[in-house]
Amino acid sequence: MRRKELFASFMLMAATMIWGLGYSIQSISSADLGTYTIVFFKGIGGIFILPLILFLKRHFTRKAILEGLLIGCCAFAGCALQQKGIELSGTAKAGFLTVLYIVFVPIIQLLRGKKIPHKMILAILIALVGLYFLCITDSFSFSIGDIYLLLCAACFAMQIIMIDEFVEHSDGLVLSLVSQTMVAILGAAVALCRERPFPVLSPVSWLAILYIVFVAGAFAMTTQTVYQKDLDPGVASLLMSFESVFAALFGWLLLHQTMTVKEIFGCILLMIAIIIADLDD
Repeated sequence: MRRKELFASFMLMAATMIWGLGYSIQSISSADLGTYTIVFFKGIGGIFILPLILFLKRHFTRKAILEGLLIGCCAFAGCALQQKGIELSGTAKAGFLTVLYIVFVPIIQLLRGKKIPHKMILAILIALVGLYFLCITDSFSFSIGDIYLLLCAACFAMQIIMIDEFVEHSDGLVLSLVSQTMVAILGAAVALCRERPFPVLSPVSWLAILYIVFVAGAFAMTTQTVYQKDLDPGVASLLMSFESVFAALFGWLLLHQTMTVKEIFGCILLMIAIIIADLDD
């Protein structure tokens, strides 16, 4: 069982690294691609899971379809609220408040009557401090944009909890296909209303689309749905909070953004939190 958990942690960290790299890729292509257009492309990657489902002879049940739609709605709402919060509060504060799902996940578990290990509480506190050092670079004030970001974090926490519960009795691949399709439908609907429906794309943007569809979408989102079931939701949320670290690292490597000593210290604290959360009881 321990080997299974370690492999699941590795796969979830791989997905998190992919999403972290996605920040840089989206930044490079943002001149051509709108936010909801990017959300649409992330979702449409799920279509490429269908041949695998058919090959493995997995079955679509009414329960799995309904559960996949719920996961997709939470995923889309989280992305939409995050974008609105970024517009009003800026990326630095958004990076901190979005990843507060590491707090919301154990709170939801407590409300559902589940006990939270002491090591997890310690890991969450250390991670919060690390995220603050990593993401907050200016004066911290509260605004309406912050409320959007807190709601975004709550949506992502609900997504994590739903995946943890639904994969116990529903096929993970089916859940991933249905949820990603829902994200694509909602993303397309909003993009058609608020963004250029047929933008002129540069070669770099086409490469970004391929990455978003096949890597960040089809692979990473499916990886989360399939492998998260082998981990405690609290541990999974801590692993995925490393998205902020990878975003900073790839921003430094690809976009030549600087990392301060404070940000590096925040990364170290996050790593310590992951190690504590993953220790044997």
